[in-house]
Amino acid sequence: MIRTLGLIAMISGLLVVMVVKYTDPIIKEKERLALEQAVFQVIPSVDAKTATRVSFALNKDGLKRLDEHEGAGEANMYAVYDDAGKLLGIALQAAAQGYQDVVRTLFGYNPDCQCIVGMTIMKSTDTPGMGDKHTLENNKAFMANFTALSAALATDQSKLAHPIEAVTHGTKTDPWQVDAISGATISSRAIAKGLNTSAQKMLPLVTHHLPVLLHNSHQANER
Repeated sequence: MIRTLGLIAMISGLLVVMVVKYTDPIIKEKERLALEQAVFQVIPSVDAKTATRVSFALNKDGLKRLDEHEGAGEANMYAVYDDAGKLLGIALQAAAQGYQDVVRTLFGYNPDCQCIVGMTIMKSTDTPGMGDKHTLENNKAFMANFTALSAALATDQSKLAHPIEAVTHGTKTDPWQVDAISGATISSRAIAKGLNTSAQKMLPLVTHHLPVLLHNSHQANER
């Protein structure tokens, strides 16, 4: 009986490993495609038929344009251009711990107003009907927070002038505050925290490399 159970356990473990190995790249590819498609959602007035999305790897060492296929997994920033090569906006990822798991979002940034102009939830497993993606994104008042959320930099351009923060529903007084949803405060705060963390880190780098990004959509890498 012990040998039989051991054999069954070994076979079961092997099957689990094989399934994970087979499905993992498929899942990652679907997530990548969903992310790239969401880029156009977070930048207002974009015509997906004529706009161009360019993937970049941006960090303290420099800005690197990525090929559409090779190295696409390195991308942490997406620039969107119109058919004339004008920069329409930049999309960045954000994440923070929610009630049950990490809430992952994608947000659009407009350098002209130094503000966040769109946001979509890529993943949220928080309580259905309260903090899940469908409930949050269908709350028009909550989503209005992200049409012109201030993300202006401080004078030295090393950080945000004012941290993005969630406040109790109905108490928002400043353009960098997120008016939380009553009953979904934890999820609302997670989204605001993720945006703040990402913006504090990435927007000073975006601003530093903005002349290259503005030049046009088809030029080379900068390191």
